[in-house]
Amino acid sequence: MGVRRSISGNVTVLRVGGEFFGGDETERLRKAILDESAGGNMRLLLDLSECSNMNSSGLAVMVEAHKLYSARQGEIKLCGLQKKMTSLLVMTRLINVFGHYPTEVEALAAFAGTPAGA
Repeated sequence: MGVRRSISGNVTVLRVGGEFFGGDETERLRKAILDESAGGNMRLLLDLSECSNMNSSGLAVMVEAHKLYSARQGEIKLCGLQKKMTSLLVMTRLINVFGHYPTEVEALAAFAGTPAGA
């Protein structure tokens, strides 16, 4: 499935679909995130509602993205976590690293409550 990009106000939404086990899909996700960051994006929403699974390689991309955005006072949020992804993030304790919301609407509203760059 891959990664699809859209914009909602000052938030870039990357819709992440499929499985991420360190192959081409994972590299496409990494590249999409790096491209957004290089373009000056400060608010990134990863919609994982179509992401069925990932391993440590996929999680590493998300952690790398979090570090990259945090270093620039940017922000990453997640939405649409399915049961398997929620369990994985809870098990690795990464659930507490990312703001996560059931829906895109709720995640975008959470961005609206914080100043850009805060």
